Parts: sequence; structure tokens; C-alpha cells
Amino acid sequence: MCQEGEEKARSIKIKVNGKDVPLNPFATHIVGSTIWAMIKSLKLEEKPNRIEIEVSQ
Repeated sequence: MCQEGEEKARSIKIKVNGKDVPLNPFATHIVGSTIWAMIKSLKLEEKPNRIEIEVSQ
């Protein structure tokens, strides 16, 4: 699971065209861990607590 010092996503919400996409615990872990890893690689002024991402086409 999570290694020491690694952020753990407590909740993930994904909406596609305004509709919630249900996620099982495995998908929640994979998506959350991937997003946290990408954000941690950025040079931020403060430690992130909440991340909001919106993608449009």
C-alpha cells in the first residue's frame, strides 16, 4: 500500500459530463496515488492538502 511519507488519497471524485463515475477501492488508490505523485514532483510553496483538477475538451 502506501510507503512511509507517501500521501494517501482519502477520497476521489470523478465526474464525466457532469455525472459521477463510481470508483472501487483499487481505482481510488491508483488514481489518488498517481495524482499525489505528480503534484509532489512540482515545486510548490506549501504542502498540498486538497487537489482539484478539471479537464475539458
